[in-house]
Amino acid sequence: MNPPGKITVLLRIFPFLLWHTFPVFLMVNQAFGDSLPDTAKSNFVIVGNVFFEGNKITRQDIIRRELSFHKNDTIPLTSLASILENSRDNVFNTSLFNFVTIDTVMSAGNPERINITVHVTERWYIWPWPYFRISDRNLNAWMQTTDLDLVTYGADITLFNLFGENVTLVFPVHLGFNQKYGMNLTTPYFNRKKTVGFGFGMSYERNHEVVIKTNDNKPVYFANHRDFPKQLIDAFLTGYFRPNLYTIHTFRIDWQDVYFSDSLIKSPGFSINPQTNHLSYFSLGYQFKIDHRNVHFYPLEGYYYDLSVIQNGIFGDKVHILSLKSSFRKYWRISQRWYFASGLLAKISFPADQPYFLQQGLGYGREFLRGYEYYVIDGQHYLTLKTNVKYVLLPQRVARLGFLKSNKFNTLPYAFYLNAYVDLGYVYNNDKIAVKNNSLANHMLTGYGLGIDFTTYYDIVIRTEFSMNLMGEPGIYFHFIAPI
Repeated sequence: MNPPGKITVLLRIFPFLLWHTFPVFLMVNQAFGDSLPDTAKSNFVIVGNVFFEGNKITRQDIIRRELSFHKNDTIPLTSLASILENSRDNVFNTSLFNFVTIDTVMSAGNPERINITVHVTERWYIWPWPYFRISDRNLNAWMQTTDLDLVTYGADITLFNLFGENVTLVFPVHLGFNQKYGMNLTTPYFNRKKTVGFGFGMSYERNHEVVIKTNDNKPVYFANHRDFPKQLIDAFLTGYFRPNLYTIHTFRIDWQDVYFSDSLIKSPGFSINPQTNHLSYFSLGYQFKIDHRNVHFYPLEGYYYDLSVIQNGIFGDKVHILSLKSSFRKYWRISQRWYFASGLLAKISFPADQPYFLQQGLGYGREFLRGYEYYVIDGQHYLTLKTNVKYVLLPQRVARLGFLKSNKFNTLPYAFYLNAYVDLGYVYNNDKIAVKNNSLANHMLTGYGLGIDFTTYYDIVIRTEFSMNLMGEPGIYFHFIAPI
């Protein structure tokens, strides 16, 4: 069977992009419609004083920025519960607190006026996060060999919530097989209205091992245990604009300076010019995001949409690759313990002829199909659809750890969920030779299975899944992020 032509693939992909983009505009329109004031004002309350408790480090303005109400607001009684719940979710999603509750008290002598108190339990904000990573694409692939020589270890020394302003400072120190040293800082707000923020950083990394191609749907590595065939310097500057609670625009400019060894660049199709060891180029990126999920790290209700545009290579650089990526995820509560979620992800990139080290299809990070964790599916364009039915085995409970005195650790929330899922995907690869050696490209892919998720504080998710793929291969896989 011959692979479809470029025009045919684009005709397949763009309708899906339009299909999952259009509902977002309907939702945004509905959201604005729901926010119109209640002109009748027959049953309403007026917000009096707003108090904050438990924020010993976090400034009140950082919490107040996430609230859907303000002092002297007039709120219909029918909307009060949802507004308080949304505000609680917004504050929790800053990842600054383990627990957030919001209480209301009727103002003395005025039954239509309420005072509101936001209670928070702050997290621990200084972490030498242990870093442990293998050179394989993911944990499941590495567990097939458990080669300790491929281990990179170290720490991401992270300072959260600096100055109580939700500023994050990270120093990655990675040793072992692949090494990295750097610094990055993120300031979500620096203007008075708290709508504009920025970030910047720089890093240096060098690798003993580099993926140079894909064969039989698996990565092929070039390794040099004595030298570093790839070395990279990366510097970036990021700007954020958040005009409201649920929308954010991100702008980013990167500069990358990369060195390849002589042996590495001789691999066909790996680099742009096999005669040049050194490559330096700029990249520009923009992302538009709408996020109405109730809990970001493990959502059960709401929706999420993003659209990203990245141009690798500007100002006459030798690299010129344009990619557009968009995703839409929707989460429904079916009944008290049943939930359903679905997510669409699409990417298109140009030109058709791209160097391997800059081309990325499915199989890296969180962009994969369940059941295909051991595989890489390379291509310039792809589309995935993930569906998930979830049953709450154990609703969230709170355990008290009496042997710990700090309230940042001694109160442990936890919950268990049972999942059934089906994933679909298609990757289009323009390279006929690559397709000949990799059977999963240019074919519809299906994966399905059952899994158990465990969630707890500090945004920890542990998933254990039993999956099957289209080839009839069973497997048990582990992941540490939400499935959709």
